Amino acid sequence: MIYPADANLIVSLLDIHVTPPDPLTDEDAPLEILEAGTGHGALTLHLARAIHAANPRPSFDVNRHSVYADADAVSPSGVDVSSSTLTPEDQVSSSKLEGYKSQRKAIVHTLDISSRHSDHAKKIVASFRQGLYAGNVDFHVGDLSAWIQTQFTARAETQTDAEVKAFLSHIILDLPSTHRYIAQAASALHVDGCLLVFNPSITQITKCVEEIRSKKLPLILDRIVELGAAMTGGRRWDVRSVRPRALIKSEAEKENNLAIASAVETGPSKEAIGESQDSPVQIGSDIMGRDEEQARMLDDQEGGREMICRPKVGEMVTGGGFLGVWKKMRDRTAENSS
Repeated sequence: MIYPADANLIVSLLDIHVTPPDPLTDEDAPLEILEAGTGHGALTLHLARAIHAANPRPSFDVNRHSVYADADAVSPSGVDVSSSTLTPEDQVSSSKLEGYKSQRKAIVHTLDISSRHSDHAKKIVASFRQGLYAGNVDFHVGDLSAWIQTQFTARAETQTDAEVKAFLSHIILDLPSTHRYIAQAASALHVDGCLLVFNPSITQITKCVEEIRSKKLPLILDRIVELGAAMTGGRRWDVRSVRPRALIKSEAEKENNLAIASAVETGPSKEAIGESQDSPVQIGSDIMGRDEEQARMLDDQEGGREMICRPKVGEMVTGGGFLGVWKKMRDRTAENSS
């Protein structure tokens, strides 16, 4: 769960720049941010404030009208509403809300698996400054993978291109087992967009690093910082997948021993080898055996790679959550295959 003290830093890392709505640029796609893991709504509110300038001022009370909208139903215009059980008066309110949402140039989608958490966060946003920022947020309840797939399907119906395009400018994941969702989240993220992962444990961040490396996802690690009390700006961590020096050294020794063994085999005779070089060959053979055993063990440990997880030099370790920041780059592999 992300607390207010850390929400401001997270928003600053996204480097959001919005401008007031301009009729001449209405064709531009809106800036859309996904927060997966609504929690109590602290980050939701900070994101809504950050994008507020991009949206027109509503001519009605968004809080009053938003009670008639179900953010998990998608209308033909791509706006989330539902009116199957509304009275005629409520349908007018829902229509007003849909019309306003279709004019927005910046949107925060916040998703939580718990309807109780989502309802609580909705109240937090609605009660802050009389709901000034409530119209910038769409609340959703459900699973992240299902939500992304639903959005792709709904948007494909309104797009003329055969290929469904990414639609999210930034993504923030605050979920258990986050690494399981990274690949699908990356597919919905614009190039140069930010993927932020918040986890309470550094080992959860390392799983994300390994997932991105093993699947060769088009994400480049920007930074990993530790969040916590008295950590203005966060403390940076060094997290990466490496091949241990011991393994590299053992491989070099193995190659050297193979060269020695090859030279011995091409010598004058086996008898001469036994008389003059019996001990060196035996030592080399023992080293080669140990190297082979170590190599087999390292192969069982994901190709002999290990994770480095440590604070930057000269800094003490304290508690707090961890934030991984990735930038999406162009998928050269997909471009080359096409």
